[in-house]
Amino acid sequence: MVSPDDIYLASPTLQKDRGKRHDVRLCPCGLHIPARHLNEHTRGKRHTKAIKALQATAQNAAPIHVSNSRIQRDYEDFTHCDVCDKDIPTFRWEFHSNHPEHLLTQRLAATRSALARTADDKNGVKVSDETAGVDFGVIEPEMAFGSSSVLSRVVRIWQTDKNTRVRLANFRLTPSGQSRAQASSFSATLLGKSRWIDSGHDLSIAIAFSPSYEGRHEETLELTFQDVQRSQRFSIARHIRATVGSVDDQDRLKPKAPYRRHRFVALPFEGRIISPLRPPTWTETKWVVFLPEYEAHSSLIKAAYGRDGLKVVTRNFMPSIFNDKTYCRRLQYMLWIEEEQRSRDLLAFAMTAQLMPHHPRYILEVEGLAEGRPSVLVGDFILVKQHGTSTDWYKGCVHETSMNTVSLRFGLNFSTYRGNTFDVRFVLNRLPLRRMHQALTLKTDSIRFLFPDPEHIGTTAVGIEQLNAINPINRLIGEDYEQLMTVAAILHQPPGGVPFVIFGPPGTGKTVTVVEAIRQLLHRDPKVSILACAPSNSAADLIAQRLQVLGPSQLFRLNAASREYKTLPGALRDFSLVNGNLVFAVPSLERLEKYRIIVATCVSAGILHGVGVRRGHYSHIFLDEAGQCMEPEAMIPIKTMADRWTNVVLAGDNKQLGPSSRSQVARALGLNQSYLTRLMAREVYDLRTGTGSTIVKLLKNFRSHPAILEFSNNRFYNAELQPCGDPVLTHSLLRSDLVQKDFPVIFYGIIGKDQQDSSSPSFFNIDEVTRVKKYCLELMDDQRLRLKPQDIGIITPYHAQRCKIGRILTGKLHGIKVGSVEEFQGQERRVVIISTVRSSTDYLTYDLKHTLGFVANSRRLNVAITRAQALLIIVGNPVVLSLDPLWRALLNYIHEGGGWRGKGIEWDPKEPILQDGYDRQIRNHAEREALDMISRLKLLIVENTEDLGTVMDSDDEGYMDNGVWREEE
Repeated sequence: MVSPDDIYLASPTLQKDRGKRHDVRLCPCGLHIPARHLNEHTRGKRHTKAIKALQATAQNAAPIHVSNSRIQRDYEDFTHCDVCDKDIPTFRWEFHSNHPEHLLTQRLAATRSALARTADDKNGVKVSDETAGVDFGVIEPEMAFGSSSVLSRVVRIWQTDKNTRVRLANFRLTPSGQSRAQASSFSATLLGKSRWIDSGHDLSIAIAFSPSYEGRHEETLELTFQDVQRSQRFSIARHIRATVGSVDDQDRLKPKAPYRRHRFVALPFEGRIISPLRPPTWTETKWVVFLPEYEAHSSLIKAAYGRDGLKVVTRNFMPSIFNDKTYCRRLQYMLWIEEEQRSRDLLAFAMTAQLMPHHPRYILEVEGLAEGRPSVLVGDFILVKQHGTSTDWYKGCVHETSMNTVSLRFGLNFSTYRGNTFDVRFVLNRLPLRRMHQALTLKTDSIRFLFPDPEHIGTTAVGIEQLNAINPINRLIGEDYEQLMTVAAILHQPPGGVPFVIFGPPGTGKTVTVVEAIRQLLHRDPKVSILACAPSNSAADLIAQRLQVLGPSQLFRLNAASREYKTLPGALRDFSLVNGNLVFAVPSLERLEKYRIIVATCVSAGILHGVGVRRGHYSHIFLDEAGQCMEPEAMIPIKTMADRWTNVVLAGDNKQLGPSSRSQVARALGLNQSYLTRLMAREVYDLRTGTGSTIVKLLKNFRSHPAILEFSNNRFYNAELQPCGDPVLTHSLLRSDLVQKDFPVIFYGIIGKDQQDSSSPSFFNIDEVTRVKKYCLELMDDQRLRLKPQDIGIITPYHAQRCKIGRILTGKLHGIKVGSVEEFQGQERRVVIISTVRSSTDYLTYDLKHTLGFVANSRRLNVAITRAQALLIIVGNPVVLSLDPLWRALLNYIHEGGGWRGKGIEWDPKEPILQDGYDRQIRNHAEREALDMISRLKLLIVENTEDLGTVMDSDDEGYMDNGVWREEE
C-alpha cells in the first residue's frame, strides 16, 4: 500500500510544490487545497478516494496528464468600495478607506451631490426642464454658424402655491463644464416686464445660443427668487447645454449601453489541472536546451504586494549594489514582481457560466478580445471547469483567434454536452518571461555588455581615412557625415568591444544606417554572420524588408509559431518557413547556421538557443529600437548568443517610447528603464568623449518641415537636429487653405465628451471623431495637394477611438491608417492627425494621471508629433491638455506660430510654465467655485424682510454642518 508521504517524498516536483505561494498546497492526491485545510483533507474520504484513483491510474496505459504548473492566486476575499468603484482586498480595506485618494473621492462625490440638488424646485415655484436641463441637442455647424435665424429655447417659471407671492429677483448665466474664461455662448432674456409669479401669471426666459466653435457648450442658469410672505430668498438652477457637431456621427457612434465596470469573479481553485494536446497544426521543433519554469519565491511576492511593498522589497530582497555579481538576481526579482501583476490583471477577466459550442473545436466568446483585454494569442492557455459541479480544471490550448472568439483544444479526457456551461480563467503565457530568466541566469563573460567601462574600449574614434575608405551601398549615406561615421565605427570595431550605440532621434535614418552597416559587414567579410533583432514584429519586419536584396539563401526571417501568418508582409514570405497549415516553423539547426543573417524579435531569438545554435556563432548582434524593450528582453539575443568576441550594436532613442511595465513596484525598481537608456548614462557613452568610438548621435532630420521638428528638437534633443528634408515633400502642403503661412502645425481646440461602450473601459470622443473626419475630407478634396489615403495617418491613444474613427473612414477616406503611438513608431506620413480623446468636464476630479491617462507621457508625445512630414494636426481639449506642462508648452508654441483653431486659449501663453502641472490648481479652484455656487443657490433665511438682498455668511448656523466642505482649509 502506497502512503501519501511516500508519493510526496518520491516526487521532487510535488515536493517543490509544498512551498507554493498564496497559501494553496498541491496534495499528493492531485487536488489543490488551501493550506489551512490540508491536514483535515488528508484524513477525509475525498483524499483516500483520490489516492486510490491515482494508484489505479498508474497501472493504465493512457494516464491522465496532471499539470504541476504554478497555481495562480485565488482572490476570493474582496470588498467593493462604492465610492471608488473598485474591488479592494479585504486585508487592505482599512488602509484603502483612510487613503487620501479615497477621502478625496468621497468629498468630491458629496460636492457633486450638493450641486445636483441646486436644481430642485422650491417653495411652490416650478421651473421647466427639471430632469434634463435645457438641451439644444446636436446642431450641425452649417446651422450653428451660418444661419441668420436665432437658436433659442424658452425656460418657463410658474407657481403652484396660490397663497404665496414670489418675485424673480435676479437671473444670470455662469460658466460650467469648460466654458470658463471666454465669452458666453448663451444669453438669457426675460420675456415681458413683470417679474411677479402667481397662479395667473407665468414667466418666460429666452435662452439664445450663438456658438463660435464646434464641440460641447455648457453653462448654468441661476434663478434667484424672493418669497415676500415668508421673507425668504431662494434659488433654482438649470443646466444649459448644446453640441455643435454631426447629428449622424453622434447617432451612429453613441454607446449602445452605459459602461459597467467588470466586477471580480471569485472562482474557487482546488482541483487538478489537466493538460491539453499540442496544436496539431504546429510543426514539431527539435529542442536541445531545456527551458526551466523559473518560479517566483513566495516570500518575494508576498512582500511586493503587501503593505509598503516597494520599501519591503528594496530593504529585504534587492541587492544594495548593482554590478555583474548582483545583476541576474536584481532583474529576476523585478521580472517576478512584474509577472505577478500580469497574472493578477488576467484574473480580472475571469468568467462564469459560459457556453462553449463544439464545432469542431470548442469556441469561447471573449468580450474585449479585439482590443487586447485580455490579450490572447495562438498557443496561449485558458483554464475551464464545468460550472457548479466539477472541481477539475482543464487547460485548453488556443488554436485560433478572431475578433471576439477563441478556438480551444483540450486533452482527450475533456467532453461536454449541449447546454453545459463553464467557468473560465485566463493563464499568463510565461514563455517570454521564462526566456528572459534563462538569458539572465546564463553564466557568461558579460561585464563588457552589462557594465562597460573605459578599460573595455578597444578602439579610438574613426578618422577621415576610414570614412573615405567606405564605398556606400546606399549613396545617401555618403551625404550624411554622422551616418557615415556610424558605419565606419561599426566596421572598424575590434571583436569583443563594448556595445556600440546608434543614438537615432526621429527621422534621422537610424534603421537605414543599421541596414547599411549590416550590408557593409556582409560584403567585406564572408565569415561574418549576423543576428538582427527588434522588440516587435513590425520593427523586425522593417529590417528584413530592407535587406531583401540579399536573397532567401542569405536572409531568414524567424517567426514564432504563435504569430498569425497574415500579419507577415507578403514580400517576406519567401524569407520565412511556413508549414502546410500556414503556421510558422523553425528550420533545422544545420539549415539555420547556413544563413548569414537572421532577423527575429528579441523573444523569438531565444529559439536559436533552444535548438542548439552555439554561442559565438554570430559575429555581430544588432538590436534596433533598443529603447523600447525591457533589459531582460534585450538580454535574450545578447546573453544566449554572444561570446567574448561578439560585437553588439544597439540602435534607438531613449527620448522615444520605452519599455512597458504593469507593476508599479517593478517600475519603481527600474524595470521600465531600457538597456539602451542605462548604458547611455555610463561614462563611456558620453557624446563629448565617445562620439565615433562607442556612440554616434545622428543629427540630420530628413523627415519633417522645420516648424514640425522645432518643438521636439528644442525640448528633447538640445536643438541639435538639423532639418534636412526635401522641401518638395516637407513644404508640399503649405498651399493648403488650412495652414498658416510657413507653419504647417495646427491645434484644433474642441470640448468633447469622454464616453465608453458598455463592454469596454476604453475611451472615445465622438466630437473629435467628427473633427478628424472633416480634416481628412478637406485635405482629400483639395486637388492641389494630390493626397492619397496612404499619405495620412491618424494617431490616437485609445482603442475605442481607433474603432470609431475607422467606422467613418469610408469612400475616398478608405485606406487611411489609424493606430496607436506604438504602431506608428518608426513610421512617417505626409499628414499626421492626432486625436487626444480625453475631455473630462469634471474639474473637481482633475489630476494628470486620471484625466489625461497615458496621453500625459512625454515620450509618447515626442513620437506622435515627429511622425509628420508636411502637416501636423492635433485635435483635443485645450483645458485638459494644458494640465500637463509639456503639453501646455506645445500649445503655447502652436499659438505663437498662428496654428490655433477652434476653442480659444484660456491662459496667457507668455507666462512661465509650472513644471509641477496645473491639475491641483484647477481642481482647487473648481472646488471653491462649486462651494460658492452651492452657497448662492441654497435656501437663504433673511432676517430683515426689507433687506431682501442680504445673504447669510457661509459660517452661519446650518451651512453644510457635516463639515466635509471645510477640509481644504
